[in-house]
Amino acid sequence: MKPIHASGGLLFRPTDRGVEVLVVHRPRYDDWTLPKGKDDPGEQPRDAALREVAEETGYRARIVAPLGETEYPGPDGRPKKVAYFAMRPVDGAFRPNREVDEVRWLPPDDAARLLTYPHDRRLVRDVDYDALTRTGRLFLVRHAAAGSRARWTGDDRLRPLTPKGRRQAERIAHRLAGEGIERILTSPYVRCRQTVEPLAAELDLPIEEVDALAEGSTRGELMELVEPLIGCNVVLCGHGDTIPAILDGLEARGLPLPVPYEVKKGSIWVVDVEGGVPRHAEYEPPPPV
Repeated sequence: MKPIHASGGLLFRPTDRGVEVLVVHRPRYDDWTLPKGKDDPGEQPRDAALREVAEETGYRARIVAPLGETEYPGPDGRPKKVAYFAMRPVDGAFRPNREVDEVRWLPPDDAARLLTYPHDRRLVRDVDYDALTRTGRLFLVRHAAAGSRARWTGDDRLRPLTPKGRRQAERIAHRLAGEGIERILTSPYVRCRQTVEPLAAELDLPIEEVDALAEGSTRGELMELVEPLIGCNVVLCGHGDTIPAILDGLEARGLPLPVPYEVKKGSIWVVDVEGGVPRHAEYEPPPPV
């Protein structure tokens, strides 16, 4: 008998009290379960999982890690294969709908006790939440083109982007808009803030100005900034000295980097962090404009 393919999400969030997991109540079955649903024809499991979580819970999420497949008999006796993914919410809020009338954020043990089905309980109990909460992506952006420092006669902190730089900023926003960005941090220099303004507008996120990303900051100051951000998908926009300083600090923690490496204006370094350890970095040159 051909199985039914579905996808779902183990949606979790770190809090001051520890990790919480989202469980949903389906009035049709009067059960407590994890959000999931059938894959559409031709739909990839990752896309189906994100769609189903958004439809049932109201949360737009980002995938942190795949959690494998669970197989069990469906209501009609046909085998059902569900691909699950660990997810963190990016934004949104729950509103009752025809599929789900109530959700609860609970500690994993409490969630497992409430869940109706053994396969859901096993999944919730077996996850390494400590590793998942420290898994994310750092997007290290050097500000876009801002003209010549030597030709600028005013306060250099106020030097703006050039028309080319503004076009680059728009392209950067287009590139990062689908990455599940949770926070945007920038040097307070005008050229850095202008670089991330299109992205902030696209995602409706605040821009956080941080002195540690300004020119002249030490590697120690920058790593003190980065450490609490590990596990988030976050943009950090800085300069030709601060972005390399962050990369060097991450390299000291085990991140493999090519020698030498580039950090051109308008470029992006994408750093994957798994379980608190920087594993992989990829350089994206400035977008053509």
